[in-house]
Order: sequence, then C-alpha cells, then structure tokens
Amino acid sequence: MLDFSNTRFDKSRPILSYTKVQYLVGLLIRNRKVFIAKSVYSRDMLNIGCGSNIRNNFINLDYSWQPGMDVCWDLANPLPLADRSVGAAYSEHCIEHLSLDVCRRFLRDLARVLRPGGHVRLAVPDAELYIDAYEKRKSSGFSVPYYDINEEEITPLMAINRVFRNFGHLYAYDFETLSALLAEAGFVNIVRCEYMQGSDPRVLIDSEVRSVESLYVEATNP
Repeated sequence: MLDFSNTRFDKSRPILSYTKVQYLVGLLIRNRKVFIAKSVYSRDMLNIGCGSNIRNNFINLDYSWQPGMDVCWDLANPLPLADRSVGAAYSEHCIEHLSLDVCRRFLRDLARVLRPGGHVRLAVPDAELYIDAYEKRKSSGFSVPYYDINEEEITPLMAINRVFRNFGHLYAYDFETLSALLAEAGFVNIVRCEYMQGSDPRVLIDSEVRSVESLYVEATNP
C-alpha cells in the first residue's frame, strides 16, 4: 500500500502532479487497453519510454504514468498495437532498462507493428564510450561523461558502475551489440547516427541533456 503520510498536498497544485499519485495511477491502468483512447491509434509514430519527452502526433508510451502520456505499458508484454500500424518509432534511454531476453522480444514485436519501410531510432547510453573514456583517462586525463560534475563519484569507475548498474539499468549496449539485435529481429539498413541527425526528420526528438553519453542507432523494417 502506498504511504502518503509524508506527502503534503497543496490545493494550488494539480493532484496528478504528485509522484505517488502517478505511481498509483500506473498500478491501476498499466497494461489495460481499456484506458487507451481510441484517437491514439490514428497516430503514425510511436514514442517508446517517452518519460517527460511527450510529443504531439506520437503515441507516447511508458511504464510509468504521468499526465499527457497516452499508453501506460510494460514492454515485457506485446505492444497494444495492430500489425503494421505504425510508420515510425523512437525510443530514448529505455531499452537498457529491459533484460536482454525481454529486449529481444520487444524488438521482434516492434518489427511486427511497424509497416514495411517503417523507421526506428533508438538512443541508449553508449557503453563503448564509457569504457573508452575510462581507458583514456588513465593515460591522458580524458573526461568520463558526467563524472567531473557528479560529487558522489570519487573515481571514474564509479561512473562506469552508474551507467551499467544504476537507475534500473539491466543491459549495456555498444553499436555492435545493438545492431546485431536489430538484425536478429529482422531490421535492415542499420546505421549509427549522431545527435539530431538521421534519415527521418519526424523522429529527431533527441533530448539535448542526454546527447553527451548517447549512442544513436537507426534501422528500417523491410
């Protein structure tokens, strides 16, 4: 049961803005199609693990509910969308929260809902960047992302542990690994991209704050 004893409600603040209320709403509606508005299904793009990066014209989906999102869903379950119903998909710093097995199933299911020629853009923490930066720092003082501004990390290896183990991360990716999984799921034309650069302008919705540590990969559904 949720404990609201330390939550101080303010009449001027919307009730749905409280984290504990959002958590409760998520418990009630997660994985229940009945709570998905029919108008959502007319949208052509999917924003997976949207977090606060909620976008118009997208189906905004996340495990954690918050005001403005469209679908509260656990990616361990098949996506609540019809076959070949979506033209493009985007996901930023989401799939690293899935186990490898769940990620494999999710990518196959994503191929199911994307139309032929449909485009996917994935952004994840770049494990290769962190490992390379760690090695370079030992010889040249190269900076590990976020390490120099994080007072809790007193050694560079703590930054490595953060990206691999904290925030509910379950798996780490480099381009070789992520491209192999996309190919395994049936995707083609798999390429590494840069922040806000890619072949489909519709899904260039990258968060600037995450650009310094992100790996961007795009692929096409055949």
